[in-house]
Amino acid sequence: MKKLILFLFSITFFVGCADLDLQPTNMIAEDAVKKDPRLVEAFLTKIYANAVFEPNEMGSIPKQNRLSDGVVGGEYTLFAPWQAAIPASYNVPTSSGSHGLLNRFHYGNIRSANEIIQILSEASFDPATVLAQTAEAKFLRAWMYLDMVKRYGGMPIEDTPKSVDADYDELMIPRSTLKQTYDFIISDLDAAIANLPGQALNGKATKWAAHALKSRAALYAARIAKYHPQSTNGLTSIPASDASAYYQMAHASASAVIDGGKHPLHRGGGTYQKTFGEIFYQKTNSEHIFVEEYDLALGKTHTWTGYGLPDGFKIGWGSNMWPYEASDARFEHKDGSPGNKYHNLFNNRTFFDLEEVIYTKDPRYLATFFTPEDIFAGREVWFHDNNVGAGSARGRAGNAVPQRAPPRNRVRGGRLLQKRIDPAYEFRPFGTDETPYIVLRTGEMYLNGAEAAFEMNLPVRAKELLNTLRGRVGMPPKDNLTLDLIKNERFVELFAENHHYWDLRTWRDAEAAIHMKTKWGIKWIRRKSDGKYKARRWRWNFSQNTPFLDRMYWLPFGNGRLSDNPNIIENPGY
Repeated sequence: MKKLILFLFSITFFVGCADLDLQPTNMIAEDAVKKDPRLVEAFLTKIYANAVFEPNEMGSIPKQNRLSDGVVGGEYTLFAPWQAAIPASYNVPTSSGSHGLLNRFHYGNIRSANEIIQILSEASFDPATVLAQTAEAKFLRAWMYLDMVKRYGGMPIEDTPKSVDADYDELMIPRSTLKQTYDFIISDLDAAIANLPGQALNGKATKWAAHALKSRAALYAARIAKYHPQSTNGLTSIPASDASAYYQMAHASASAVIDGGKHPLHRGGGTYQKTFGEIFYQKTNSEHIFVEEYDLALGKTHTWTGYGLPDGFKIGWGSNMWPYEASDARFEHKDGSPGNKYHNLFNNRTFFDLEEVIYTKDPRYLATFFTPEDIFAGREVWFHDNNVGAGSARGRAGNAVPQRAPPRNRVRGGRLLQKRIDPAYEFRPFGTDETPYIVLRTGEMYLNGAEAAFEMNLPVRAKELLNTLRGRVGMPPKDNLTLDLIKNERFVELFAENHHYWDLRTWRDAEAAIHMKTKWGIKWIRRKSDGKYKARRWRWNFSQNTPFLDRMYWLPFGNGRLSDNPNIIENPGY
């Protein structure tokens, strides 16, 4: 039997076996790969392409459904109830499985990673290159296992490619404990840290990306050890005695990224608001540790701007991502006062000045959301449901005010998500976005380090890290740090970056934060005489609030996967 690698495209490979007398023109022998690092690089490129870094970025899922993590986590919702992320937010998993947008099973791609690791163990080219490419494959394998373990708990660990004629016991791998799975992930990342390059690269794994992912994985493990109940079989729990060690790992790897100096916090945008906003739409930025890259010339683009731009700036699918009033409340004002201190004015009677109520908020708030009369591309974003009375007060950019805002801006929650939308493109053609998707960035490392230091009883270090992050946007320091303050800072800094839902799950906060909470939006009325506003709160989640039951901290494997592998034990409650 001759083992061959099927060459699907110029950079696409699949490993298989065949008994052949002739070498097909679309296959490359494994021996050739062992001798040529360029062929290994092509194999790794395919693994990157299938690793699903941007949530729900799979060919079978419509692009607007990539927004599911933010919707199910209660940060924001979408324009229409028929968009699949909305039913995902009120779906209760059963023994049949969970909603398709939340599922992730990477074993096909993990097999590819295992295959190339095995091939590299026998490679004959430069040993340093072999070590680096093996480390890259292990980084990718760690990413995929973490993407599964945060959903299902302890996973079957497959670290070698199984032969197609292997016996039943070898193929039907049982679940490892949750601790064993996290330790396997961390072991892969330690190998990656040791052998990946130490320079800053944009779209490939580096030593710093491995440190950053290790910090995230170890922090998740520490939280589970400290805050989740113990299970009898260890499949959905980690011994509480291990929490301290995982917090130390999370802090050490976060500190390594910060102290390494290759990815400093981004500064210098001219204003605090612009500085923070630039992180998410610049193609290269010092804070990007690991990103998924997009390039129009290469035919790889996305549609974030098309779904996000407010009505009046983009025709079509814009005005999609609507934050709730509860999200608004968590962003403080610039002086550090509570973010909801003016919410008592939202009574549909009292007119107020936008400059005081909205435009005194944390610069991260102003960079994260479109708000009434926000100036974008040189003109106002309108949200008002009506413009009442007599007068001709102009908008914040000096333009005449329409009687009513464009339809898609006034029928939902009163604010829109702005993060990651490049202000240089007022009329970006739909589906041509090139802004990167940030997988790992330095801001998260300051938060990971602060939380871990706090849990390690190092309050001075925790405050140093948290206040450095706040100081980057001109927010006043926190003197008396609590875990709740750290949690709120994560919410503010990482809003809509696909962290919050998994934070709630690993902290075991999801029931209290999500379960059947009433969702509120805002309707705005503008007064013509002086440009002041009044606001009416209204209940809004398409008549569907979000359930989160105790069993939902772990998703079910589902009957189909249990049939495929009877050695898998289902999670409790299913």
